[in-house]
This record gives sequence, C-alpha cells and structure tokens, in this order.
Amino acid sequence: MFRIVTRSDLAEFDMPRADLTAALKCCLRRVRRGRYIVMTDCSSSHFDHIRALAHEPGITFPQFHGDVRDAVEELRIRIASRRDSVLPSDVFSHVSAALIHGLDPVDAGTKKVEISRSAYSRSYLDMTLYDRTIAVEDVDHSLSYPVTSLPRTLADIALDHPLEVSVPLISEAMREGRATRESIEPHFAAGARGLKRARLALTLSNADYESNAEAFCAVKFRRHGVTGMIPQVNTYSPTGKFIGRNDFRHDRAPVIVEVHGVGKYYMHPKGPDQAARENHQRNMNLVNAGFRVFNLTFGDLFRPNIFAQIKWAIDSAINNH
Repeated sequence: MFRIVTRSDLAEFDMPRADLTAALKCCLRRVRRGRYIVMTDCSSSHFDHIRALAHEPGITFPQFHGDVRDAVEELRIRIASRRDSVLPSDVFSHVSAALIHGLDPVDAGTKKVEISRSAYSRSYLDMTLYDRTIAVEDVDHSLSYPVTSLPRTLADIALDHPLEVSVPLISEAMREGRATRESIEPHFAAGARGLKRARLALTLSNADYESNAEAFCAVKFRRHGVTGMIPQVNTYSPTGKFIGRNDFRHDRAPVIVEVHGVGKYYMHPKGPDQAARENHQRNMNLVNAGFRVFNLTFGDLFRPNIFAQIKWAIDSAINNH
C-alpha cells in the first residue's frame, strides 16, 4: 500500500517549508491539493520527518518501468490519494476496484479513479462517479479500501469498459480461480447499458490464457476478424514428436501465434539468453513441421497490419488446402 501524507501530517511532524521543497525534488510527489505520496526511501535529512510513516508495515513505493505499465501505476497512486477522502457510502469500483483486488490490466482504459455511490453520476478531471446502488453483499470489506466485490467489479468493467480492458481482467480472475462466469453474469441487469458488450466479454474470456497479454490478443483477433484460434494447444510433428505448447493455434490452418511478454524470457530459470535460444529452436521445429508462426511482441498487439497478415495466412492456407 502506498503512503500518502497530507499537509496536516507534515505540520504535525514540524516539517519546515524548506525541507518540503527539498523533498518534492527527491522523495515526495504532490498528487493533488494537500496530498503527497512517498515515492522512495531516502537518506537525506528532510526525510527524517516522515521516515516512520514510510516504514510502517505494508508500505510500498511506486515502481515505474518506462512502458505502458506506468499508466496503471499512476492510477494506483491516484486511488491511494482518494482513500481518506471518500464519503461513507462511496465504494471504489470498476478498474480502480480491480487494481485494489490485485488484478493486472493490460490497458486500464482510464486515467481516472472510479467510485460508485447512490447519488449522481459525474466526471471530474481525475475521478468518475457512477450513480449505482451497491448491495451490502457486493461490498468487500476485507481490503484497505471500501471496494466492490470481485464478481461485481468484473461485471461493472464488462458493462462500462471496452473488451480490451474487461477480457484480460476477467480471464485473469478465472485463471486464478477467483471468479467464474456464473458468479459474474448475475450482476448484469436486464436492459443495462453495455449489456451486449458485457456478455461478449464473458464469451471471449478464458481461463486457458496463460497471461493477460494473450487475453488481450484474443480480443484483437475478434476486432480484426481472425477466427478459429484455439489457446494453449500442444503441437506435434508429422512423426508424432512433441514440439511445444503454443499460445494459439488455428483449428484448421497450420498457423500458430505466440505472444511474447517480458516474462517469457526473464522468468526462465536459466535466463533470457537460454530462453531465446530455446524459442528459436522451437520456431524452427514448427516451421519444419509445416506451420506458419507469428511471434508477437506486446507492441504488435496494437498494430492492425500484423493481424491482417495473420488473417491472410489463415485464409490462404484454407483456400489452398
């Protein structure tokens, strides 16, 4: 949990203005008026005023990677800054709730904190309020924030956010055994706005996706008219020798799609170089067995021409069969 400090906290710890100015160039960052986040541990004297707060049990610091993950981390910071200023009836919901539940979106779909309350809907610069009635049983009180239950959270996201946001999160929860279609669907009220899209999100979601990037790729298949791609299929050579387990393989055409995230290389027990060598050898074995293999980086998931090439390869293989 991130540590947010207020001007009142700083006044109570007798932090001089000069030290605050120094800290804002180093270990503190202003999130919004009167609230600051502790960005890192610090050995400077100006940190002495808040060192005890920053070292409380469970406190973590934001982590930035210089890529799309940073947008999600920024949203986590905004959520933390709102924790002590919500009304008694407010409940963190939608993507904000998903982050509090520990899910890891590929695309957050919003830069705003999302809160549900039985009052009115309104959009602010950094916050969206939804006029929603939340049943008592749909509020999870086990976390550090008032938050919608995970099934209700996933249902809200499916109703109000694009498939690129909802399908990876629903699939992640299914993969971890934390939610099922049966637990999510009852939260779709008849006639609700976005109902058709929400039901499609459940259809596209699958516990077989081994990463959220794979689930995101499945959505892109749908967007670009690529059908027949089956997740997590064991592939064998014509002689019956096992080649590998593929992220996606077409059910009729000899076309395989692999989605490569950082984890595929850096989580390998023998390091990224060995992982790269093994991946190259497997690709050669697949090509020699007659398959067309597409290796997608994360950036490729946002390039329509890649999916056009995949569709062309599938159509060509089927038409020439």
